[in-house]
Amino acid sequence: MIPVPTTSLTLRDLLAYVEQVLSHGIPGAVWVRAEIAAITDRQHLYLELIQTDAGRELAKCRATLWATERYALEGRFRRATGGGFKAGMQVLLFVTAEFHPQYGFSLNIVDAAPEFTVGEAALRLDTLRRNLSAEGLLGRNKYFAPPEDFTRVLVISPRGAAGLGDFRRELDQLQAAGLLDVTYLEATFQGKTAESSLLAALVQAQALHADQPADALFIIRGGGATTDLAWLNSEALARQAAQFPAPIITGIGHARDETILDELAAVRTDTPSKAAAYLVGRVLGRLQETQSLYAGIVRQAHQVLLEAQRSTKAQQQRVHQAAQQRVDREKQGLDNLMRQVLGLSPRRTLERGYVLARREEGEVLTRAEQVTPGERLRLTFQDGEVGVMVDS
Repeated sequence: MIPVPTTSLTLRDLLAYVEQVLSHGIPGAVWVRAEIAAITDRQHLYLELIQTDAGRELAKCRATLWATERYALEGRFRRATGGGFKAGMQVLLFVTAEFHPQYGFSLNIVDAAPEFTVGEAALRLDTLRRNLSAEGLLGRNKYFAPPEDFTRVLVISPRGAAGLGDFRRELDQLQAAGLLDVTYLEATFQGKTAESSLLAALVQAQALHADQPADALFIIRGGGATTDLAWLNSEALARQAAQFPAPIITGIGHARDETILDELAAVRTDTPSKAAAYLVGRVLGRLQETQSLYAGIVRQAHQVLLEAQRSTKAQQQRVHQAAQQRVDREKQGLDNLMRQVLGLSPRRTLERGYVLARREEGEVLTRAEQVTPGERLRLTFQDGEVGVMVDS
């Protein structure tokens, strides 16, 4: 039996001794690298910091950003990264280590280096890019030729996102007219559930494509902080998207910053609105081709009529009636199509920044191969026309 000691320390005495040792061992503030595991936002900002290795937790402690320093520090961090502190973010913090006999060990945040957070995200993206390129996955989806026309598309977007509203304003008219079949899938685009949520949406989209092939898969998200993009640079997500069996078109909401999804996509646009405009532009292109075909049918019908006039009156009447019926059918079909397209007029197309090219006599040009050097053309913009001479 161990004898009862004659001397001892109280718990407070022991912890006070630990406090003294710590204060002498770590004088002043130090820079610490860590991951933010959780945040509690009150008047002060309370962070739970962790360090992991291959998913295994190596260290964990509390850190506090006091209100007196919080707003100035957060403002600098937000201006540099486009957003505030978030769970899952890698950070470099200037901290003082403190130990209180009652409240235990914690860190007080004095400053932060936003360049580290941005640089870490860029470094991970660069490593992922090299890995996918070495395996031939980075350019795999680009092998798909962008669709010349759209009749059925799949769309992955966050629920209730502003960018989704912009996208649907363009496409809902086509869908209501029966010209386009659109299936919307929901996913989370930021936070710790982003990877699993987007993977599930991609698997669902692939199953829908296998059941009924789609012309393309659109992945769209409205604007947000630059640091939010890091959630999309997941290796598992990139591998799944790279092997999708149809062209991917992105509109993730950042003109200057790219995600790995943008890099592997067959077509990258800056925003959901531009992704929708890309689709509508293709549909309008097909409509212009239809108009040209209709004009050709009319010319051919008139030629038939002229040739028929050289025949007997009875033959002429029969041919005239058949040709006229054909012209009437084609005209009625085109009129119906034009009514269905609703707001997709050439004027609206010009307002989006497109230009209409025509010959002097009015013929609409839709391909570069139709133009010859030295030819004069008329270019129609939303605010007027200009004449140009083709150089080469």
